[in-house]
Amino acid sequence: MKQKLLFVLELVLLAGMIALSFYLLYLSFEEGERAVNGTAVVTENETGETSGNTARTEGLAGSEEEEEAAPTGGDAQEMKAEGSALLGTADTESLDIRVQILDNAYTDDTFDVITVCGSGGIWVESGTITDGTITDGTMTGGTTADKVETGGGTFVEAGTEYAVSASDLREAEVLRLTPGDEGTLTVTSLERADGAPEYAGELYIYRLEEGLALVNELPLEEYLYAVVSSEMPSYFPEEALKAQAVCARTYALLCLENEKTIADLDDSVKFQVYNNRKYTQSSRKAVDETAGVVLTADEVLYYSTSCLSEGRTDLDEETAFREFLQEVPEDGAEYGSAWLRWSVTIPVSRILDRLAGEYGIWADAIETIAVEERSGSGQVQMLRVIANGETLEIEGEYAIRQFLSPEGEDVALMDGTKVSGLQLLPSAFFYMDAEAEASGERKAEEMQESESSGENDLDEKQESDSLYLYGGGYGHGNGMSQ
Repeated sequence: MKQKLLFVLELVLLAGMIALSFYLLYLSFEEGERAVNGTAVVTENETGETSGNTARTEGLAGSEEEEEAAPTGGDAQEMKAEGSALLGTADTESLDIRVQILDNAYTDDTFDVITVCGSGGIWVESGTITDGTITDGTMTGGTTADKVETGGGTFVEAGTEYAVSASDLREAEVLRLTPGDEGTLTVTSLERADGAPEYAGELYIYRLEEGLALVNELPLEEYLYAVVSSEMPSYFPEEALKAQAVCARTYALLCLENEKTIADLDDSVKFQVYNNRKYTQSSRKAVDETAGVVLTADEVLYYSTSCLSEGRTDLDEETAFREFLQEVPEDGAEYGSAWLRWSVTIPVSRILDRLAGEYGIWADAIETIAVEERSGSGQVQMLRVIANGETLEIEGEYAIRQFLSPEGEDVALMDGTKVSGLQLLPSAFFYMDAEAEASGERKAEEMQESESSGENDLDEKQESDSLYLYGGGYGHGNGMSQ
């Protein structure tokens, strides 16, 4: 009897331990779910205004890049204090975005002539602009069937080019081009990396004082398909493409908050590149599988390739930066990107042309060109140029990269390949010399110690008719390196 009683007590004790184990496992699972899913604080209503909101994020945990971001939105400061997840969700399915399309060189935002062809035909409607808004004419909206029923607009047959010149429209007139049969619109007068660009959604052609402006309006998520494919190679790993999709979505939402005239942003590197490359199945999948997922950040920045100076604060001196850039990068750094180090030789005559055309400084020679200021990570912040006795100071990495544009010259990369057609200097992480090898193809492992201070007196070196630049990385160098 006593043995039976002990056996029963042992069973009861064992059952209690099992129950306690399951309870502790349940608590652990719940805590893990909260840690991964987090809470969202950014969403948007149909007008594009942000508002505080609480929701669960699905399927993604914060990456190292995302952990660098600062929360924003309704409960941002509270979230920051609590250390909650930096991923949230936004209702983006109902949002449209308006993208201004620039010319082939991404330098001009107006055209003399625009030519469009529709895969399913084009409905063309006319209206006028008041404060950037279409207010009258036949711009009544609705479906293709509505237009057929009401007789609104003019229909251009599929495969037929529709051309508009600035002289065809009166100032402040706008045309809306809607694809027939749920097709797409191809701007045959434009050239992108994959040929004439094809657009989803609608196109608007505005008659401005300077010429014709072209704007593409489409659902935000569809816009992201052609951003991800243009900003990151489609053969990159799936998780990298997803991270790009989240960053691009967040950036687009922040642009919707900006004051605007006819568009929320444009399709160039000034914002994020759109539709330079056609979207692929991998870019579409990355967007679809992260649908609505955003970073709860005040600002989202990303760029192509690092020069490996992140976190450095001691590279503001010319000698220190030169020594750093002459170090041979470790194998596999930035996944072996050839943009880690690059070089280019720019004719002095081209710089003189820019001084005259953009700054009104006419000179036969440049007396001095020098890096006046660097950031702690080595990025050039100010460039000083002296020509014809006049001193010009150029501030900001973008303005400096424009001034030293390698247009017309080959940029030699670390692996020996050459790239042409760049409108901007690859980055502002560079130093300059008045003398260089004629080929301009010095690889990182071939670099020799340079005694130059970074100030080049070109006028005294009559043999120097070119400026040699050696640099690293591609892009503005802030935010997430792709």
